[in-house]
Order: sequence, then C-alpha cells, then structure tokens
Amino acid sequence: MTSATTSSEGGKLDENTDVAAEAPSTLIDWEAERFQAAVAELGLDRATVSFLEFADRSLTIEMPIHRDDGSVQVLPAYRVQHSHALGPAKGGIRFHPAVTIEDVTALSRLMTWKTALHGLPFGGAKGGVPCDPTLMSRRELHEIARSYLLGVLPIVGPEQDVLAPDLGTSAETMGWVLRAAADAGRPDPKLVTGKPVILGGSHFRQSATGIGVAHITALALETLGASVAESTVAVEGFGAVGRWSALELSERGARIVGLADITGSIYRDTGLDVAAISAWVDAGRPLVEYPDAEVWTGSVLTIPSDVVVPAALEGTLTVDIATAAETRLVVEGANGPVSPAAERKLRSRGIPVVPDTIANGGGVISSYFEWVQNHQRTTWPVEKERAKVLGRLDETWSRFTDIEPTRWRRHALRLAIHHVVEALDAAGKLATVEREAHPHH
Repeated sequence: MTSATTSSEGGKLDENTDVAAEAPSTLIDWEAERFQAAVAELGLDRATVSFLEFADRSLTIEMPIHRDDGSVQVLPAYRVQHSHALGPAKGGIRFHPAVTIEDVTALSRLMTWKTALHGLPFGGAKGGVPCDPTLMSRRELHEIARSYLLGVLPIVGPEQDVLAPDLGTSAETMGWVLRAAADAGRPDPKLVTGKPVILGGSHFRQSATGIGVAHITALALETLGASVAESTVAVEGFGAVGRWSALELSERGARIVGLADITGSIYRDTGLDVAAISAWVDAGRPLVEYPDAEVWTGSVLTIPSDVVVPAALEGTLTVDIATAAETRLVVEGANGPVSPAAERKLRSRGIPVVPDTIANGGGVISSYFEWVQNHQRTTWPVEKERAKVLGRLDETWSRFTDIEPTRWRRHALRLAIHHVVEALDAAGKLATVEREAHPHH
C-alpha cells in the first residue's frame, strides 16, 4: 500500500498519482513534501519531527562590495546550518543570481540527509550569495569570497561547519576563503574542503562527484539487469558534475548520445566524443556549436536513451519532460533536478529515479576524506582516494539492491532520517525535547 503526501494546496497526493501541474514549485517545498511523507512512514512524534525539520542556525549578512567601476553594491549572503547531530555541519558556498535563503535552507537539509545516508560524521549546511559570477571580474569575486568568509567566520570551523565549493565557486574560491581565514587569525586547512591541492586539497575532489554519479549509474543499471557498457546516456549540464559523469561513463563503455549546457543541446545517435567536446569547450567555444553533432531542439533529457542524467540546476526535469522522456532510468547528478510532480509522472510510467542523496554523494564523501587527510597532515594518491570513495558508494548502494526501484528515494530518506534520529537520541536531545513538550510527565 502506498502512502499519501500532502500538497501545498492541502489535498492528498498519492505517490503514484498522475499529475499534470507543477506544485509545489520551489526546492524547499519539494524537500518538505518528501520529508513529511518519510516521517509519516516512520511514525515519528511531532517533537522529533520538529527537531529534524528546523535548522540549528540561519545567518544573513550584508556585504558592501566595491565594483570595478567605482560603485559600491551591497549583497546579502546566507549560511544555514541545518544539523550538527552527527558532527560538524558540512556544505558548499553557492554564487548564483537565483540564490535565496529558502533554497539555501532546503539545500542544507538535503546535505544532512546525504551525509547521514553515506555514514559520514557530518551534518548539513549550505551558504550562498545572490550574484552572477559570469558578470564579475576575478577581483570582485575575490572580494565577495573574503567578505563572505569574514561574515560567517564566528560560526564556522573544522568542528563546527566545514565550507566547500558549490555552483559558481571553485577550488580557487576556496583558496581565497582559506587565505581570508588565515588573515583573520584562523589558519586551518580543515576549515575548507575542495581547495587547491597545493593548499592541502584532495587530488580526487574535483572529479569525485561526477565519477560517483557514473559509478552509481552503473550500479543502478546492474540492479535493473542491464550493463553500463551496453547503455546510451544523455547528460544535462557540462560543468564539473556533468562533464566528469559523461567522461567516466564513456570510459566504462556507455554511448553518450546527448549533452547540454547553457548554450544548448547536442545529439549524435552513434555517440559523442566527450573528450574532444571537453577540449572544444575548454578552448572557449560553445558546446552547441560542436561540429561533429546535431543540435537537439528542446531538453536533452528527452533524447531517446537508456539513462538520463540531469546534472545542471534544480527543477529542470519537469512534468512535461517526464511525460516526453524516452528512458528507463533517471540519475540525479544535480541537487533536486526532478520535481515531486515530475517524479510521480515518471513513477506512473515505471521509470525509476536514483535520488541526488545517493547519486551525487561522491563529492561530499571525497570532501570527508580530504578533511581526514588534513587532520592526519598527509596526502593520499588519487588512486587510493578514488577507491575509498567508490567503495563507500558501493556500501551505500548495497542497501538498495532489494528495494523496489520506484521507491529508492523514499528508502534513502527513511534511512537518513533514522540515522539522524539515532544520533539525536544517543546524545539525549530527543529526551530533552520530550520533557519540554510534556513538562508535567
């Protein structure tokens, strides 16, 4: 028997219901809908649910930034620490025009479930600044990074909240953040992961998320009775995650038939040369103008293929795309790319989704190993860390091989929430909540 979830309008939405509308429409609503359905299945009491739902700390700061034209622009910036139940909060810093406190909050919650699912000693956090890095100079971005670090410095640290890159930021950005912390009297490489190797960064971190997505794709196909070497794949997004996913899948024998980035989508049914396309893009040329391919009009996720990997932004796989998709498997490379309504449509068509908490966990697992290396003051060769990251993903996936594929997301969230609840209970947190909720008992 399937459970029902509550829509933003207050009605009931069965998880197999075929819907045509996109509701709710924001990442925080989507995360909340899935969370409420999972805690209902787990039968958790109201006090425990409240403890899981609300963030430990949310910080908003205002940063005056000197622009190159001599003007001063005041940018808001956010840091949300959702949970410290399992250890220090962990999460990236996002520079993107669409950053909001609501999305940062949702992403911090998703990070809590992701780290818990993969057995990492971290909670969830996320930060962001609403700005467009493509319209800013390197000097301006450097000033934003330094100002952001100084603004959040009182609440971050290797045992409080560990920073990392995210959309619109990079290893270089993390180097700036680390230097700003050192200038402020906090010189500690454990404060930041995803930093340049020369500053104590991991050799594997840059490619870890994308390679992890490819590895999970191979495991999911195997669970479905298929082989990655005999599969066709379309990838949306050709940044760090999408590019490394496509490269790794191609190396494992998959035929990459579609790729897309902000410039458009390309297609070739006999397979695209991902390495050549990477060189083309690195030379500053638009992906959509790559000569040895056809332009695909519309979403690359509708290209007929065995697997589609949305690895760009949240919410890109809509109900319309879920209706038009000709695939047997969706693997979430980005955070929250499939809306709940779209996933119900996919489910009604028998198309499973490997959720982001499983699929893109390679990045935070690699960050954990970078943090460990910094604690040990040592550096591992890339082969050792790759093996450790993929081994941890194997351990995670072993808990899904016997689960009905269209319930992979619900099972992942249940496992993660249960793990966090166990940690809260072991620390006496839930007993405190219960006493406060029932003071006369």
